[in-house]
Amino acid sequence: MEKSIFSWFGFFMPIKRRLELIKKVGFDGVSLWWEDEISPEIVKKEDMPRMAVDNGLFVEYIHAPYSDVNNLWTRDEKAREKTLERYFGYVEDCHKHGIGTLVMHCSDKENIGLDIDAGIKSFQDLAENAKSGDVKIAVENTRDASLVDMLLEELKLPNLGLCYDSSHDWLTGQTKGQLFDKWAERTFTTHLSDNDELKDRHWLPGDGHVDWKLLRGIYSKSNLRSLSIEVTGSCEPFENPEDFLSAAYERLERIAGGL
Repeated sequence: MEKSIFSWFGFFMPIKRRLELIKKVGFDGVSLWWEDEISPEIVKKEDMPRMAVDNGLFVEYIHAPYSDVNNLWTRDEKAREKTLERYFGYVEDCHKHGIGTLVMHCSDKENIGLDIDAGIKSFQDLAENAKSGDVKIAVENTRDASLVDMLLEELKLPNLGLCYDSSHDWLTGQTKGQLFDKWAERTFTTHLSDNDELKDRHWLPGDGHVDWKLLRGIYSKSNLRSLSIEVTGSCEPFENPEDFLSAAYERLERIAGGL
């Protein structure tokens, strides 16, 4: 099984160097936050997929910004369509760069005042738009597992599925693996990390309370071809980015051991 990691892993350095280190420690792939980097060097997002490939890495997905994602759930049709057009643009970027999956949040912050019918229509429109370019939409569970679950129940579309985030799922009030178990066959990618159930720590797997034996069993029921980790820290101090990445790879190897 291939192994990938989010391109930002908590150490401030140019993306070129981060990609080099990611490949050096053994990862097969990488995922990208889909905005330009402006520090410590200016790098256009459109250049990042090529940089990854030049380092021998496949790009598993791009992650869409989400500051206005709640507009997909509004009755204000003008605001909804404006936001939807931006997401159509992200889908086109995936198609243009040969990237098969767009990861996005279902909602942001409080889910108060969301119009369910508007949201369902937005995600249906988005998935149908993405289908023409052979792009999958992976909706990430944040603190809204019930909303993600409802969306997947309502829209049984082959290219609309789950981006399973283990740390988010181990926060108070979330499902501790139940969402993943229910939608294992429609899980397109993962954000694997650990926490103490108090905050979204993005710790290395094994540092916190996430039940990795449970998740490994669910993985075996999925169609995932890659394990993807999203980490920015650890209970153990790491001063060297290569040491941290090596530890991340080793932890991912442990998870993959039974698959």
